[in-house]
Amino acid sequence: MKLHPQCIACQVNVRYRDLERVANISSDVKLHAMKGVLEIIQGFLNNCLSNKDICIPTELATKLFRYIKHVLNNPDPYFEYKVRAHREALKIYEIAKKVVFLEKEPRIRLYRALQFSLAGNLLDIGVSDYISPKIEEIMNRALDLQIYGDIDKALNLLLKSRNVVMILDNAGEAVFDRLIADVLRGGETKVYAVIKGGAFQNDVTVTDAKVAMLSESFDGVYDTGSDASSIFLQELKEEVKVLIKNSDVIFSKGMANYEYITEVAEILRKPIVYALAAKCLPISIDAGIPLGKAGVRIYVP
Repeated sequence: MKLHPQCIACQVNVRYRDLERVANISSDVKLHAMKGVLEIIQGFLNNCLSNKDICIPTELATKLFRYIKHVLNNPDPYFEYKVRAHREALKIYEIAKKVVFLEKEPRIRLYRALQFSLAGNLLDIGVSDYISPKIEEIMNRALDLQIYGDIDKALNLLLKSRNVVMILDNAGEAVFDRLIADVLRGGETKVYAVIKGGAFQNDVTVTDAKVAMLSESFDGVYDTGSDASSIFLQELKEEVKVLIKNSDVIFSKGMANYEYITEVAEILRKPIVYALAAKCLPISIDAGIPLGKAGVRIYVP
């Protein structure tokens, strides 16, 4: 997805929110930090508008969050938040799994798992002017969730695949993504998770993934080797590139992955199921999902 003007305002607000979470820094430090944020944005826009770079919102987000980590001298500012999110989600996971597996028909069972996974995507602190629900609300949200988009095609792609790569997103949410793997695994189907190698906002990474107990649901958990907001191909571990190359379908969670992977889908040359909640207008328009709602979009090469 290409950069929209609204993305700039969102990035500024979210990066200021990062600074506000740290109580022991002065107003002067925050002002200097925001000056740096604006300078990075200016340089990014200069390159975009002169056609030197591809203008992808989440590439800007990655540059800015790396800068914020440098300013705060903290490689993972949201670590405690992520651990807490995983633990809270795990309190619901077993109940959610029972609800999912009450469905006897595999197609309906997978639909239920997708409802929980997409409800989990509502847990996001990285979007300006968006209020994330509490984790304890996810059960009710999931059971009532309407999934927009071509859900039948998404179910068909996932159910017929024997090698599924799931590119995960936020902490807490990743626990509910396990339900999709729980349903798909069995027989000859293998399901692999890809998480971040370093911290980007509240996304699940190698440092907190064990708390989410991902290895209990996935056949393998791989990290990107990078703190980029998505699977930036120029930074991606070779083993993950091979994993994707050998997959039958990619399951892409969240807005940042949507923003980036839609721009490299022709390079990847794999069927892709994008699953996300549209928390901002540019994503809503591009993905064809009503604002504030959750849905899927399909790419087939």
